[in-house]
Amino acid sequence: MNSRTRPLRSAIAIALVSMAVYATTAAADSHEYVYKQSFMPRETVKIDLSTTALFVTDPQNDFLSKESPAWGLVGPTVTKHKVVEKEKKLKALAKELGIPVFYSTHMYTKKEVEQWPTMPLNGIDKVMFENKMFVQGTWGHDYHPELKPDSNTVVMNPHKGLSNFWTGDAALQLRMFGIKTIVLYGMSANMCVESHARDAIENGFEVIIIADATAAAGDAAYEAAVINYEFLAHEVVTTEQIIKRLKSAKK
Repeated sequence: MNSRTRPLRSAIAIALVSMAVYATTAAADSHEYVYKQSFMPRETVKIDLSTTALFVTDPQNDFLSKESPAWGLVGPTVTKHKVVEKEKKLKALAKELGIPVFYSTHMYTKKEVEQWPTMPLNGIDKVMFENKMFVQGTWGHDYHPELKPDSNTVVMNPHKGLSNFWTGDAALQLRMFGIKTIVLYGMSANMCVESHARDAIENGFEVIIIADATAAAGDAAYEAAVINYEFLAHEVVTTEQIIKRLKSAKK
């Protein structure tokens, strides 16, 4: 072997070993959320199951089913993040642990669908009204078939804008059930999830957001939401991470 090649080969070998170690470590820790902004302070919220609830935004066909008019926009990230599967798993766990699941759904009456477009609307409302999404009594407004409410679900008044804290009864319902901490996820990442997070915090609730149990109209919208979650939430987690934490809190 040429003596000049020995240092190079040694360096390559060391690099390969380091990469293998890194990959193993990353795989072992893959269930934990990795903050994208290194300067953001980290907090681990202490979970008390007696004052904690899961809080789900828009678990409805018009976001989560393939026949939705919005599927071309949100479908790829809903599928990639396995949102329905994760929501189903979290809902079952909540029932097992005895903590409530709060549903914040989107809904417009037929009269609102006629009247609202005659007034100035923001971008997302224009998209929803043009596609007649979340209209009361329609298939699109109904729950995804795997996520229908059960005896452990608190169905709040529907929201008209992006947040139930403004156009629904979220703050009242959470307080009447003695909730102080919400574990927030659902649809869509940069719209209703983020808006609910902001308003929940402004109303004095601790907010944990599950970053991989949500989706958006494209990767750019999703990534924008996740960046803001790090600024806003008391803690950002993955589905597997919060499942582990909730189970530990039961002990």
